[in-house]
Amino acid sequence: MLSVLVEDSLVKMVDDFVSSSGLYSSRSEFLKDSIRNNLKEKDAWRKDFMKSIEEIRKKARAHGWNGKPLSRKERERGVLQYVKENGIKVK
Repeated sequence: MLSVLVEDSLVKMVDDFVSSSGLYSSRSEFLKDSIRNNLKEKDAWRKDFMKSIEEIRKKARAHGWNGKPLSRKERERGVLQYVKENGIKVK
């Protein structure tokens, strides 16, 4: 069981949706489904993020990174190179 304090306007929106859609038998069913969908979305985002991080690590190793923490100067140089390679405009 989970108790959550939700503002009245959101409760009304949920109740209106549940009653008008016919997709859910109760507010609880709607909330469980919403939480499940949100977790799936966040997990997919996390997997994409970790994949991107691994690609960056591979590129860094190809440029001579040994896996150890970088100095501030090395980090700044890497950021500038990334910005340049990806056509990011900096003000």
